[in-house]
Amino acid sequence: MEQKKRTLAIGLSLTFVIVFAGYSQNNPLDKCKQVAKKNNGVVVCDRTLLKDAVTIPLSALAGELQILKLDGSDAALVKEGYTVISDNYILIKGAQQIPYKLFDKKTGKFLTNIGAFGQGPNEYQMIYDQQLDEANDRIYLLPWQTKKILVYDLKGNPKDPIPLCYDSPKGTFQVDTKASTLIVSILPFKGAQAVAWSQTTDGKLLKAVEPGHLAVRPDFSNEVMAYKGGGEYHFTIFTFEPRSDSLYRYDAVQNKLIPLFTLDFKTRDQTIHIYSEIPGYFLGEVSEPKKENEHITTTQNNTFYIVDKKTLKGSFFRLENDFLGNMEIGWPAYAFSDDYYVRNIDPGNLQEELEKALASNRISPEQRSKLTKLKDSMTENDNNYILYAKVKR
Repeated sequence: MEQKKRTLAIGLSLTFVIVFAGYSQNNPLDKCKQVAKKNNGVVVCDRTLLKDAVTIPLSALAGELQILKLDGSDAALVKEGYTVISDNYILIKGAQQIPYKLFDKKTGKFLTNIGAFGQGPNEYQMIYDQQLDEANDRIYLLPWQTKKILVYDLKGNPKDPIPLCYDSPKGTFQVDTKASTLIVSILPFKGAQAVAWSQTTDGKLLKAVEPGHLAVRPDFSNEVMAYKGGGEYHFTIFTFEPRSDSLYRYDAVQNKLIPLFTLDFKTRDQTIHIYSEIPGYFLGEVSEPKKENEHITTTQNNTFYIVDKKTLKGSFFRLENDFLGNMEIGWPAYAFSDDYYVRNIDPGNLQEELEKALASNRISPEQRSKLTKLKDSMTENDNNYILYAKVKR
C-alpha cells in the first residue's frame, strides 16, 4: 500500500506546475532620490545617501512566478541549496553526499546525476562554482582548492576535465565552449599569481591580471562571487577586511579589470559590504562584523540596497513575494541566480509559508485558489519545490 501511495506522488510531481502571471509595475525606485553618479564609466554610489528602505514587490523585478514540484522518486531527492535555471533544465547543487542533479524545467522530471561525491576521477568533495551550458550540451563544475574544472554532458557522462593555469582556492568562471576558451576569477590569497585570467580549455594561458590590492589573507571565510546573466561575466571579492573595491568586468582582450560599481563611504568608516546585480539594477549588502570567537567572524545589522543602473536612483530595500501573500523574501541581494529569481524549498517549509499566505487578506481570489490547490496537493513524500521567475530586462 505504501508503494502505491509513493507511485501516485511521483505521477503528480511530474505534472504539477503553478504559474502566477506578473503584474504591470512602474519602476519601483521612481520616488527614490539619485544616490549615485557615473565617474569615468563607473557607477559610484554615495553610501551616505542610502536611506530608509523601500518595499519592492517581486513582480516589479521579475515576470511570471512558477512553482514546480520536483520528481519524488528516491533517485531525485535533493536538499535545499543553490539552483541554476536554463531554458529547459534545472541544475541543483549537491550537498551532504547528494551529487548535483539535473531536472526537466517544464515537468520537474529527474534526468540524471552529474558526477558523484568521492575522490576518484570525475568525482568531487565540495564545488564552489558551476555553469550549465545547455546550448552546447555541457555542465562545468569547479571544486574548491583545485587546478581543474570537471566537465560533463547533459546525460551526466564525464568528459575530459579542463586544467587550470593557476590554483583556485575559491573560484568562479565562464567557459565559451565553442571558442574553447574560458575566463577565471579567484579568491586571491596573498602570493597568488593572478586574480583573473583567460586561457584555452586545454590549459594554455592567454592573459592574466595580478592581484595587486585585491590580494587577501589566506582565510576561506572570504568569497569571490560572479554574475553571469545575459552572456556577461562580472565578479567581486568579498572580505571581512574593510577596503575600497568594486564589481568588475574582466576584459580578456585588454587584460584589465574594468570597475562597474562601487560604494563611496565618504567620511563614514567602511563597513563590510558586498556587490551583486541583476539586469537593470545593482544590488548589495552592508553590515557590521560580529566576532563569534578567535577564529570565526560573522556579520550583524545586515541591510540591503538597490540602485537603478539607468536613473542611478536607489535606496535600502525589502523584497516581497507578492505572488505569495506579500511575504518578505529574506536576504534579497542573494535571491537571484543570474537572470532568475529562484528558490529551492523543502515541502514542509513551503507548506508553512502557504498557510501564512492563505491567512493573509493581501492575496487575490485567483491566487488564493491556486495556492489552496497547491497546498492540498502536497504530501509527506514530496521532493522539494522550485520557485522561479525570469528577471525583467
